[in-house]
Amino acid sequence: AEGTLVRRGFTLVELMVVLAMTGVIVGTIAMAYGTTLDYARTTPDRLTEYQEDRQQEVSLRRLIEGAYVTPDEDDNLSYFVAESLSGQGTNPDSLTFTSIGRLPDGGFLRSDEEEFETLHSRFGPQGGLIEISFSLSPVGDAGDAEGLFLRIQRPSDGDLTQGGREELFIPAVTSLSWEFWDGTQWVTTWDTRQGQRRIPAAVRMIFQIGDEGAERTHVFRLVNSDISAENPLVQSTEGPGGGT
Repeated sequence: AEGTLVRRGFTLVELMVVLAMTGVIVGTIAMAYGTTLDYARTTPDRLTEYQEDRQQEVSLRRLIEGAYVTPDEDDNLSYFVAESLSGQGTNPDSLTFTSIGRLPDGGFLRSDEEEFETLHSRFGPQGGLIEISFSLSPVGDAGDAEGLFLRIQRPSDGDLTQGGREELFIPAVTSLSWEFWDGTQWVTTWDTRQGQRRIPAAVRMIFQIGDEGAERTHVFRLVNSDISAENPLVQSTEGPGGGT
């Protein structure tokens, strides 16, 4: 007898298994697609933020590492002074120091102007010691701006409280403190006007951006310092910055 062909359909269990597998595959694809969109949307902002952070660190390093103080006890035009001006904490939140002047401005070098007064008015003083100040408390009127302010005065005039050009260097900095390596330990006081005319071997900057931002730390080695483990600064009770 001829056999009979029987067509067998899917059972309920098999259909449920197929539907479950399809759901898993669709869910995985949707998750991967969402992750890809999120990455594509946030990556430019993250990259921009990273580049800004790196540029800020490079600029800080360039400015701070050039700190310089002459050994002349009678020289009042070079100094390295840490102070607490905002009243937010016990550690200093303001740092003012002199630095060996940077190379002359490119525009100054390329200018065909021969009149000294015109060059001075257009580009400012060139060469010599410059005064650099980092603080949460601006010297001038900053309006509603808040954060870390940078002030540069060329040349240094011995007055730590005024002068120069000021700008908001890092916006939204809510806390700032400075520490200094004296050859044996990190200290929170330094003032060459009241102690030895030596600058720290390194500076540690601890700051926070925004009320909920993570605490950040930068360490800068001062190339003009003579302080080391073998030649530390001897602290005394004579005043901040130490004395012998």
